[in-house]
Amino acid sequence: MHIFTDWEGPWIVTDIAYELSLAMFNNREFFERLSQYDDYLAYVEKRPGYQAGDTLKLLAPFLVAAELTREEMERISEQTASFVGDAEEAMRLLQESFHPVVISTSYTIYLEKTTRMIGVSGHLHGTPFDPEKYEIEESWKRWLIEKVDEISCLNDIELDSPDMKSINYLNNLFWREMPETPFWEVMQDVKVVGSRRKREIAENYGERRVIAIGDSISDIEMFDYARESGGLAMSFNGNEFALRHANLAVISESAFAEVLVAVTFAEKGWDGVSELAENGHPMLDGTEWEIHTEIDEWVIEKSIRMRKRLRGKAGELG
Repeated sequence: MHIFTDWEGPWIVTDIAYELSLAMFNNREFFERLSQYDDYLAYVEKRPGYQAGDTLKLLAPFLVAAELTREEMERISEQTASFVGDAEEAMRLLQESFHPVVISTSYTIYLEKTTRMIGVSGHLHGTPFDPEKYEIEESWKRWLIEKVDEISCLNDIELDSPDMKSINYLNNLFWREMPETPFWEVMQDVKVVGSRRKREIAENYGERRVIAIGDSISDIEMFDYARESGGLAMSFNGNEFALRHANLAVISESAFAEVLVAVTFAEKGWDGVSELAENGHPMLDGTEWEIHTEIDEWVIEKSIRMRKRLRGKAGELG
């Protein structure tokens, strides 16, 4: 039986897009603004052809302009890798019962590098991106790099009351200016494994009852698919976007919690999961964990708190 899981969040606390932005631009606010804009386009504007997680499409031209290499991507991936507690042992346990299918928005180079670090032997689906593919004139590179500071100075984009000055600036940059530059080819090439694509990949495996693990906005359509199949849509330290589409919330510092829930659900169904939630398991002794079959505002608050504790600034992003 296949199990479908996101990578960043459920298994590794690193956000590689965020780390690459820090490494290349040393500018935290730049990536935060791109991530907020991504949430806005996917959740508020619902822009045609745009999917949650396309932040990696927006970021790619800047990484090309900064002359990021494949070797640097591998090095940064390895150096910044920080895993959820017990991830390696938990993955070993998971693979005794399931064939894992890792479906991640993250760039494939990073996904392949970091999954090897904890012995993942399943199928990998990430976002292909080769930053060395493009030959772009230096003047164009300088033009785009100058935009990094401009973007970082934009006001925060809050979903309930988005700053339209920030939105208008980014709309103009990405959808009016960018198509007239060599960087448009980069954006067109990057086919992000975002929310819609995650569902499509899971559907292609043809599982009758789907078990999916995720934590963010890019997992919501995969969660919808799992619920429609009568399966398990498990949020692991998820944010509000993920929790609104999940049918189970796991809040824990240990990856054993998500694996035990998945194995129990496959073997004993919802009754077994309820029993696990009530009585726990020896593998969870000494760790913080909670399992909730009812998701309310209190559960969302606790999940976000754990998320931020484990993932730091990356945990605040959509």
